Amino acid sequence: MAEAAPAIAEEGDVATAPSEAQAAVDVFAGNEMSAAETEDITLRWPTQLIVLAGAEYSGKSTMLTAIYEHFGRGSFAGFDFAGSRSLIGFEKICHANRVASGGTRPTTERTIPSDEAGYYHLALRETFGKRRRRQVLFSALSGELYGWARDSREDCEKLTFLRRANAIVVLVDGEKLANLETRVNAYADAASLLDVLLDAQMVPPGCQVEFVFSKLDRIRAAGESALAFLKQTQEKLETKFRVRVPQLVFREIAARPGPSNEVEELANGLASAFATWVEPQSRANVDGGRGPQPPSDAREFSKFGWRRAEEGKRAKP
Repeated sequence: MAEAAPAIAEEGDVATAPSEAQAAVDVFAGNEMSAAETEDITLRWPTQLIVLAGAEYSGKSTMLTAIYEHFGRGSFAGFDFAGSRSLIGFEKICHANRVASGGTRPTTERTIPSDEAGYYHLALRETFGKRRRRQVLFSALSGELYGWARDSREDCEKLTFLRRANAIVVLVDGEKLANLETRVNAYADAASLLDVLLDAQMVPPGCQVEFVFSKLDRIRAAGESALAFLKQTQEKLETKFRVRVPQLVFREIAARPGPSNEVEELANGLASAFATWVEPQSRANVDGGRGPQPPSDAREFSKFGWRRAEEGKRAKP
């Protein structure tokens, strides 16, 4: 695998010239992608699937916006932008954060409810070194559907794409943590979500699992009591999940920092998180190769399209 990686990376262009045998050229609308639409990417190249999970208004769309806009300004987290098949989708969620939208303060278009997961695509190239390419998909399932899954194991088990995730990032709403009336709910939302994902066995072996305290700027602005509660919340989550998720990680991020001398610090926090999420991890590195292992294609989202194609072939008479 390691020896083949450079060759794959060199061929990992987002758009390739059609062969003479092709009768038509695929044209992508550039919107948020469906699972079927991602197959053109996942069939060709190893692809990282990053799932941003959280309640309504927890900051999922805001984080996607921040990542996209960082690449619009140049290199970010050790990568250069090398293309996307969901540019219009990114622009739609970024629109409310632009001066052209006429807003008086930055906002982000919320994830629109849908019956299935949506995906945003980024093609990246390493800024230094071998300059290898990386294909990344972010999920964009609405907070409403995550809420239904949190309350029903049956509904949770319908989110089958989670079993192909390379990283699951559970957002803890920092704005709720900063408010005395809602801070307990912020903990409960995040804890119950990961609880049901684990109980329903939706987290694949080797998947990176993180709690991210979003909107850190709001927590800091609320003062010492809010910061103390953040620390207590992390300790409670650590106690509750460390045995079940030995590699559990905690982060604090203000995805959309305001004008202050903390901008660089906050941007670096998001950069560090992003670099970790898009880095391929071997399942053996996580569990040492011990214990029962699922099929090799159970976690690699890049093989999802291949499996669907094979199933389609077998279903034909």
